[in-house]
Amino acid sequence: MEIVIVANGDINCLRYIEGTISNKYIICADGAARYLRRIKVVPNLLVGDFDSIHPEDLGWMQQQGVECRKFPSRKDQTDTELAVAYAFELKPKSITIIGALGSRQDHSLANVMLLWKILQEGIEGKIIDEKNYITITNSKLDIEGKVGETISIIPLTNSVKGVTLKGLEYPLKDRDIALGSTLGISNVFAEKKAVISVKTGVLLVIKSRE
Repeated sequence: MEIVIVANGDINCLRYIEGTISNKYIICADGAARYLRRIKVVPNLLVGDFDSIHPEDLGWMQQQGVECRKFPSRKDQTDTELAVAYAFELKPKSITIIGALGSRQDHSLANVMLLWKILQEGIEGKIIDEKNYITITNSKLDIEGKVGETISIIPLTNSVKGVTLKGLEYPLKDRDIALGSTLGISNVFAEKKAVISVKTGVLLVIKSRE
């Protein structure tokens, strides 16, 4: 099973959503209901404390028979983390989060860090929008891209050891990268597929375009 979580961040291209969520199990996080209502996509589940959802959007969800799980506003998890927790119950192959990024940098960073929690469950996790593809790895990752497209790797642990990069303009072989290093920023696809491997540690991987 592939799950898509629609979060309440910035989504600038609704057509992009339609192409991404087709034939997927959809979990909507609170105020993100406004996006789904505009494109008339009915999610499988709506979760959150419902502090940011518009009453008309909530009413539409209820009319469509969407299962709603409401939580107190004073809670220990964000709505997006709650959505991830419910996704875990379904034992999916992958979890994709849309609308994870926005003007609230605290929420954006927290959502990116959810990729670590997803990885620990042995599930493929990624955050995507029309300009970014974000994922995380602590072993080996094959990632496709267009020749000339930008890709960056960022250490998330004190030291990421044995980093090897293939298929990129600036390859590495068995290199150690320390937390805070910008060595992996703005690499470029030299082939249509890159291979990123790590012996120990965790790397954040971001494929982006202007």
